[in-house]
Amino acid sequence: MQNGTSNEWLSDRAFGICRLSLLSIYREPVVGSGLTSQLLFGELYQVLRKTKDGQWLFVEGEAQAGSGWILASQHHDLTAGSYSFFMQSPLHITTATLSRVIWEKSIVYLLPGSQLHAGNQEIFDWEASFSFEGSSRPFSKKACREELVETAKGFLNAPYLSGGRSIFGLYEGSWLHLIFKICGYIVPNYLSQLLTAGREVGLSGIQAGDVVIFSNEQGIPSRAGLYTGSGQLLEIHGKVRFSPFEPEKWITGKNKSKQVQVLHVKNLMGS
Repeated sequence: MQNGTSNEWLSDRAFGICRLSLLSIYREPVVGSGLTSQLLFGELYQVLRKTKDGQWLFVEGEAQAGSGWILASQHHDLTAGSYSFFMQSPLHITTATLSRVIWEKSIVYLLPGSQLHAGNQEIFDWEASFSFEGSSRPFSKKACREELVETAKGFLNAPYLSGGRSIFGLYEGSWLHLIFKICGYIVPNYLSQLLTAGREVGLSGIQAGDVVIFSNEQGIPSRAGLYTGSGQLLEIHGKVRFSPFEPEKWITGKNKSKQVQVLHVKNLMGS
């Protein structure tokens, strides 16, 4: 048990898959405790513990999708064998602003970054067992920098939401995680973890598709954006929007402000 009272560790891990358009993950097993992340349709997770009353489950999403508490009523159970199969099966990621799938004779709307598992022995055979309308790309196909930037532009005007992970609400970490996931890359879902991810290239080596991490006056990571080239940055400031990226004006001339500091410039594409 954790703290001896509130929740208990499972003796054997349980497994699940998100079968909702969006599944919220909370900081604590209490409604209104705040989001840590969200899962999209088709994303897999492991169940590590539960509350004593069984109404909440603590889950850890695969591919760094995030961890926290979900309502047990929203859990879709998988056997260990099915979970292993899904983990190894070919994967497609939805790219359209809104796709839809008919599953169990009902329509489920899919947001960008949702997962479709495909294979000859697929429990959820997308050619024979259900109807899919939208667009997707194979996760195994790595996008180039130009494609990555175009994918990022698809989230323009999506609002800021702490812990959000969809076009209806995002924060820096989840937004970057989704962009790279759609383009075939796995990167951390949280800003703090981006500090040690990828390869440092610095301002002198920056290219379109690189991630820029800023710090506050105390040197603590505070926000991040995606460099799109031509002196432009996509970032979340109330919503996903373009901002000028002119670091030379921040570190030279009469502007002595320390409020804007580039902490890292990261290549997360591995090339």
